[in-house]
Amino acid sequence: MLSLVPILLVLAVLLADGGFVFELGLATPDSELGRVVGLSVGPVLLVAAGASVVVSALRRRIGRGRSLRAAVRTGDRCLLVARWLLLLNYLFTVLVIDALGAARELAGGWILIGELLVMLPPILGLLWLWWIWYPIERRLHETALLHRLDRGLPVHLPPGRWPYVLTQLRLHILLMLVPMLLILGLSQVLEGFLETDGREINLWAELGTGFVAISVLGASPLIARWLLGLRRLPDGSIRIDLESICARHGVRVRDIMLWRTGGTMINAAVMGLVRHLRYVVLTDGLIEQLPRRQVQAVMAHEVGHVRHRHMIWLLVCLLSTLVLGQWSLELLVDLAPEVFREPAGPGAVLQLVVVLAVIFLLFGWMSRRFERQADTFAVQHLVAESECPDRIDSESVLAMVGALDSIALLQAIDPRRRSWRHGSIAWRTEYLQSLIGRPVDGLAIDRTMVLIRVACGIIVAIGILQLIMEAIS
Repeated sequence: MLSLVPILLVLAVLLADGGFVFELGLATPDSELGRVVGLSVGPVLLVAAGASVVVSALRRRIGRGRSLRAAVRTGDRCLLVARWLLLLNYLFTVLVIDALGAARELAGGWILIGELLVMLPPILGLLWLWWIWYPIERRLHETALLHRLDRGLPVHLPPGRWPYVLTQLRLHILLMLVPMLLILGLSQVLEGFLETDGREINLWAELGTGFVAISVLGASPLIARWLLGLRRLPDGSIRIDLESICARHGVRVRDIMLWRTGGTMINAAVMGLVRHLRYVVLTDGLIEQLPRRQVQAVMAHEVGHVRHRHMIWLLVCLLSTLVLGQWSLELLVDLAPEVFREPAGPGAVLQLVVVLAVIFLLFGWMSRRFERQADTFAVQHLVAESECPDRIDSESVLAMVGALDSIALLQAIDPRRRSWRHGSIAWRTEYLQSLIGRPVDGLAIDRTMVLIRVACGIIVAIGILQLIMEAIS
């Protein structure tokens, strides 16, 4: 759910800029700034207080010797509800009481200041949730230390509370929010520079905004490198293994980077659309705590994302869901114009629900298939090094399954915990185990991905054609 936070923060601003503010009688021209601030901050304080009470109760239960795993599951559910309440309140303030308009008036025309002001309450609320969760996170880290000592793995002292909170902020919010805000700010500058009544110039503004978005996305790995403090992975056997995997599949990267987290995170990622600005990132915890074969499986998974051009196609899929959301709104208006053309009433709220549901359900479903194809690619890579490269063997599958299980164990993640973009670890491992004995080529996931790409490509092409026709008509 955390990967949704920066998307919803910016999406609400874009909807408000597009005039998608519900006229329910709550946002009036003579509204006092104090009322807007109260409705923006008050619910955040209530959510923060409620979450604090629940987490404090869980800490007392753990102190009395109750199950740590059960307390973590309860805490996860509590924090999930709290995050959704924070985001729903943010959507309410931006799209119902027009807090963005009030913030921009207060900012006096400064670029992005108004946007940052309205985003501040939910971000501060999330920071507080991480702050109160830290003692339980520290307890989990101390428990994991025993597993590492038993296995002869390196151990690290748990980070302090502020380093933990700032790491969560950088990873879950700033990593996506900073590039998105850059795109938003530069597009506002461009629109102001080209502001005119001519439609032709409006078309140039749209094209310029697209160019700005592509440029910022292309440079986003450099932003991530700065935000996360990434360093080059030192030379050695592990680097040689990882470079050989890239070379084998013809994947070029600028560098393989190490993210020093003090052993608190076991993760990997690939960043960058073009090879000159593409990095593969591995955390120190992954390299130190997973066996060599599992590290190779994780690296092959990340290479699979690049080999199948997942980053580009994820953008195409996201755009296709936006187009489908717009088409859904147009269909609702055609079916019941008396309801959905009114700026006030339940029809306006239903429009927002439809847009978010289309984006959330469809993009999440497609994103999980991208992840499944990368898991499959990792297994296919390992099979190619086995004695029988034509069929998927249990050893290759268990290497990838073992990597996922190790991540769950060492980070105290419930394997059944669902993830919007990746799916649960249990869901992924069950699928991988179903591949044993099947031919390496012609798997169902590859056919599914072809259909997804074709469908999304056609939808985006039609959407762009519609935009051009509207601009020149």
